[in-house]
Amino acid sequence: MNFSDLIERLQSDAQLASRMRHSTHAKGSQIIKQGEVCGDVIFLRRGLAQMSYVTFEGKEWIKSFFAENSVLGSRRCQIMGEPSHFAITCLEDCEITAVPYDGLRAACANDPALMAVFFDFNEQVSLRKEKREYEFLCLSAQDRYQGFLEDYAPIVPRLTQAQIASFIGITPIALSRIRKRINQAESLGVVGAQ
Repeated sequence: MNFSDLIERLQSDAQLASRMRHSTHAKGSQIIKQGEVCGDVIFLRRGLAQMSYVTFEGKEWIKSFFAENSVLGSRRCQIMGEPSHFAITCLEDCEITAVPYDGLRAACANDPALMAVFFDFNEQVSLRKEKREYEFLCLSAQDRYQGFLEDYAPIVPRLTQAQIASFIGITPIALSRIRKRINQAESLGVVGAQ
């Protein structure tokens, strides 16, 4: 089931459709604020958004990026009803559809095909999280950067270098040094220089 089919399927459920909310959010606005409770599953229909943490010192660390046709939200909010540890911020103007988690869960309980879609979605989220943890714990910053360029190639042109640096866990200055080192190695014909 593709993204459009999924939205149509959800809209065909009368009880769920009455609880769905469609909205637009301007670039720079937050769909979910850090510290607030939002029990919705959010379907990003158009645009680009980031999930990020802001530390007590005011430092922002980007957890993930989401482009159109993505599903996002805070599992902590949805399942436990507790405040989100992160914010979801629009990097471009965004169009979303928000569905209450409890309504979606009830719809899945009555529709095995829909449950299979969300089971698959949860598996994909788990695999992404496992990969991200591995990268942070086991790879160098340069390897994380090169992996990011491969994994996120379609959205790289839509991001700033500061956003990319935050995502891979380094400063923009450190990213600039990595980019310079890669460019120098490529110009010399050296592959994989660290």
